[in-house]
Amino acid sequence: MTQVKERMGVLMGKQETVEKIVEFAQSLTKTKTFRHDYPVSEDLRHVMVSEVFRDFMIYAFDLFYDNENLLLLKEYVAEHNPKSEKRQGLLDNLFWWRLIYDSSLNPVNSCFDNYISENLNTLRDRPFIKSWLRECNKAVPKFYFIGHKYNDRFFVAIDILTQKPLDVIVYDPTAIPPKKGEIAMGLLIPLGGGLYFPIVDFYHFDYEAREAIASCLYHHYDKFLKNSTLMEAFIHVLSVMLQIESIIFMQNQEKSSSK
Repeated sequence: MTQVKERMGVLMGKQETVEKIVEFAQSLTKTKTFRHDYPVSEDLRHVMVSEVFRDFMIYAFDLFYDNENLLLLKEYVAEHNPKSEKRQGLLDNLFWWRLIYDSSLNPVNSCFDNYISENLNTLRDRPFIKSWLRECNKAVPKFYFIGHKYNDRFFVAIDILTQKPLDVIVYDPTAIPPKKGEIAMGLLIPLGGGLYFPIVDFYHFDYEAREAIASCLYHHYDKFLKNSTLMEAFIHVLSVMLQIESIIFMQNQEKSSSK
């Protein structure tokens, strides 16, 4: 891989432009296979996000958000001691990492497939939705550089590992608006037409920590990917990035108190 500073310099200085497609190619009644690059109508997108995925999230929480899983995730959060206002956001993202990770270990019996099986009556005649849910199961949490912002709910997030720009729409009205140039962590779900939405709000790293995080993120991914899957490497890299964020925060606190 090239040096991270060179990559981040290109990303931070590059003006992102995203072509908008008006023609809708995927529909609930005519399409059997979900395709990331084919656009989806507003009505179908509403069904996908507000009806199907919302119901799936309730199903997943009821099934997996138990005391044992919660305890392990809370221990991880406590070990890294993020700011109090960031703890729940980190915990929420960790929950979905754990669910997707467990599903990746048993792909024929994933949470998504179980949901489909238990809702065959409503999904039997909706092959597009079933195909989309199975694509959702392939999502991987990643680190993103926030590029061009159309507004607080619609912006470009650049996958730092691949440098691929993604159009992101945020449906959660309580989500924190990202700052242009910040680094965020989250898990994006495809909506078609190159559009994605985060399952839960991103974990927003402190803006002051962005350069320190960017300077070593590739190095640590390279290190952990030698003996781990992408999903496993992510949780190790996240640990390092959270420690860096905490160190930068304490250093800035010390500088402020010494003035």
